[in-house]
Amino acid sequence: MRLILVRHGESEGNAAGVFQGRIEYGLTARGRLQAERAAARLAGAAIDRLVSSPQRRALETAAVLSAQAGLAPETVEELAEYDIGAPSGLTPAEIRARFPGVLEAQRRGEPVRFPGEEGREAFAARVRSLLERLTRLDGTTVAVTHGGVVAAVCHLVLGADLHRRGTFRVGNCSFTEVVRDGRGRLVIVRHNDTCHLDGLATFADRG
Repeated sequence: MRLILVRHGESEGNAAGVFQGRIEYGLTARGRLQAERAAARLAGAAIDRLVSSPQRRALETAAVLSAQAGLAPETVEELAEYDIGAPSGLTPAEIRARFPGVLEAQRRGEPVRFPGEEGREAFAARVRSLLERLTRLDGTTVAVTHGGVVAAVCHLVLGADLHRRGTFRVGNCSFTEVVRDGRGRLVIVRHNDTCHLDGLATFADRG
């Protein structure tokens, strides 16, 4: 079993510096180049299946990987980004204006919840179910998803606190790989691998 998580390429929302959540944004020109670099790095790899988040920025990235791998991507709803609710589409300054003190409280580690937010417990349950499903499959699975999902997978594999934000940095079109060791345990063998993005790496991740 080999699971390669690929964060989508730089999106219009990333470039604008907004919290994206479930709002649909396409890739920027740089995001498409990142996807092409990721596809080139995967060339020749024995990939058994390609799955993707249903969101536009992920699907556009998956389409580039698909052309290289010769596999049609399967849409998996559980790969969608964390739904942050009301702040979706807003910049940090706009969020501070509409929700005074909330971002600062998050930085202090205090539990906060925006109107319409998915909720960390529900998100953890969703990603845990997804991880169990994908790691039951034999062979190599490439999953195109979002920074929040990749970070949550890393937390779950390590048994870390999902409420501790910012623990894992996830670059656009970076690779994070999970395998099973000889004792059947899930192991992260690489994280935030951007070696294929020389000069193109970007890391903005606001949901």
